[in-house]
Amino acid sequence: MKKIVLAVMLLALSATSLTAQEQKTESVEKVENTKTTEEVLKAEEEAKAKTEEAAKLAEKEAKKLEKEQKAAEKKAKKEAKEVKKKEKEAKKEAKLKSAIAKQKRNVSKVERKITKLENKLSQDTAAGKLSPVAIEKLKSSIAKQKLKLVKENVKLNKLERK
Repeated sequence: MKKIVLAVMLLALSATSLTAQEQKTESVEKVENTKTTEEVLKAEEEAKAKTEEAAKLAEKEAKKLEKEQKAAEKKAKKEAKEVKKKEKEAKKEAKLKSAIAKQKRNVSKVERKITKLENKLSQDTAAGKLSPVAIEKLKSSIAKQKLKLVKENVKLNKLERK
């Protein structure tokens, strides 16, 4: 019976050692699988980090390009505004020159009219063709034209000051 008990014990011992060996093998495999899984996870994290970094760099570059584009648009807009302002000033200056020329023509016209009226008054008075009422009308007309001449000269001076 001792032999049977001994044989059963040996059998049990060998079965436990065999089970222990299998467990060790499984443990080693699990450790190796864990290491491999950890390495894969690390590699994935590194790849993810590189991708995020590349995305950040691309985003920074895009922002930089957008900023440069906005600056260029702003500069172009400013230049266009400046050109428009110069054109407006040139147009205003041309208009002013035209107004001055017109005012000078008006002054000349009034001066000619005054001269004409004064000549008529002196010639017709010398010839005796005018009645006292007609003489007063001519003098009144000359006075009005002289007043108009003063006003036209004031307008001309204002235009020339501009």
